[in-house]
Amino acid sequence: MTQDADPKDALASITSARAGMTDQISYPLAYDLMYGAVCGLLVASQGLQLPWSAACLVVALAGLAYAVHWWKRRYGWWVNGYSPKRARWVAMSIAAVLIALMGVSIWGKYAGFGWMPLATGAAGFVAAIVGGRLWMHVWKRELAEADG
Repeated sequence: MTQDADPKDALASITSARAGMTDQISYPLAYDLMYGAVCGLLVASQGLQLPWSAACLVVALAGLAYAVHWWKRRYGWWVNGYSPKRARWVAMSIAAVLIALMGVSIWGKYAGFGWMPLATGAAGFVAAIVGGRLWMHVWKRELAEADG
């Protein structure tokens, strides 16, 4: 830059870019389904016996890496779920629910409930989809309300 930008113009430009950014983010339901499947598989894998638990864990982690890659390719950026201040609490809540479900899945394995990974995986699937949509709503609001 050869000139210093006027601070008011710079803030107006940032505000405009943020408003445009929140308007353009309308991702397909397929992304939610993929994210939910990854989280559900992460949860369910904890209650499975070896080698299935390890295989499911590898598939889930690969799915998570693909989801990030897909988002970056489609939108050109990625936001860590824990970095936005208000939305961070949604991400932490999702993580707490998924960890609790993993614990129940592990307990079910040792308690002899062979169906437990299916139940906890299904609950993780739903929790991830609902939590992901809530996170996006909170983040968009936070981004729109930010003071530059």
